[in-house]
This record gives sequence, structure tokens and C-alpha cells, in this order.
Amino acid sequence: MVLDALLRPDAFFAERAPGLSLARAALVVALVALVTTAVVGAFGWSLSQQLTQTTEIPNDERPPDWVCDDETTSEVDEMMQDGCDQPKQKTVVVGDLFWDRFSGMLPLVLFSGLLAWPLYGVGLHVLSAIVNGEGSFADTLAVAAWGMLPSAFQAVVGFGLLLTTLGSVDLSASNPELLASQVETLSQRAQGDTAVLALAAAAWQGYVWTFGLKHARKLPTGSAAFAGGTIALVTFLFGIA
Repeated sequence: MVLDALLRPDAFFAERAPGLSLARAALVVALVALVTTAVVGAFGWSLSQQLTQTTEIPNDERPPDWVCDDETTSEVDEMMQDGCDQPKQKTVVVGDLFWDRFSGMLPLVLFSGLLAWPLYGVGLHVLSAIVNGEGSFADTLAVAAWGMLPSAFQAVVGFGLLLTTLGSVDLSASNPELLASQVETLSQRAQGDTAVLALAAAAWQGYVWTFGLKHARKLPTGSAAFAGGTIALVTFLFGIA
């Protein structure tokens, strides 16, 4: 079924629209969001393992100076000063710091993937209405969901390309300026690969959305291509911005 939607969308939607299943569409969106989040997390983890240099940061386990500098006059003071013998700074691996912050962003990646579904649905419904489309918003939402599948393939293939790029860049430098230069090099190489991949995924999305709207919104192929292609193009432009 999934491959039919991706490779033969004309026949796939002709058999099922109108009256597309929103439950199946929701599962598709959840799958895409989970795959994308997992891929982003895997890349962040891989990158963190390459950042093996160390740095000094304030030791959170040591009480502040105003506590440690005060003279002990009571048991309460002694309790507050517990840990003052620890150093003010501690040595940590940069990769660990990076992963702590990066992993905190993963719920946002998941939420963004889920939020994209209704946004795509609204865009497709409005543009198809402009070219005299007919049919329910529920069917348009289902079409939007199936058209999101190429982004999951984009994420997986992009992860492979990024890993290849990551393997060719040494990120173990201890010099912060050199490290910044290496990360910039990695970013530039990745952007060159992922821009082409994003364009291919957008074209694939537009292909699926075109035939989905054709049958779900009772449109000629050209009108459906206008609506689906426009949203796919906007998606591509936002993705490379």
C-alpha cells in the first residue's frame, strides 16, 4: 500500500478517494515524524561522539563563593559549605555538552513533524479550492499525510550522506577556532548534498499530492499539479532557507 501511494499515486487514489481513511493517514504522519526524529537524533549522537576534545565549565556541585568564603559558625553553615573543597571548574567532554543540548531539541523535531500535517492540509485545500476543487477537508488531510512519506526517505538518505561527510572531517581538535572551522566545513558539504536531496523529495511530494488532489478534490491533472506543486515548492524553499 505504501509503495503504491508513492510510486503509483494515480491508481492508488483512484481506488480510494473520496473517503480516504484519516486513521491510516494519521499513522503515516506519526511514522514520518518518528523516523525523522530518530534520524536527527542518530546524527546528533554520531556528531557528539566525534567531539572528543575537553573544556572547562563551572562546577555546579560546588556551592557559590559567598557560601564557601563565609566562616562556619553553626551546623547550618557547615551543611551549606559541604562540597566547598571541590574545584570551581570541572573538565567535561565537548561532545557530552553538545548531546545534552541537542537531545533537548528532539521533542521539538517530533512536534514540528506532527504540526506540518495540518499546515500542509490547509495549504493544499486552499489552493485546490482556488482552482475549483470539490470535496471534504478530511480527504485533503489524508492526501497531505500520504504526500509526507517522501520526507521520511529524505531523512534516511540524508543521514547516510551526512555520516559520509562526518567521516571525512576530523572534529577532535582542541582549538575552538579550528573546531568552528571544521564544523563550518561539515555544514557546507552537507548543504550541497541535502539541497539536491530536498529538491528530489519535494518533487516526489508534489507528484503524490497532484494525483491525490486529482481524485480527492475532483480536479484535472493540471489544476491538481498547480496546487500540489506549489505547496511542494514552498516546502523545498523553507527547507533550504
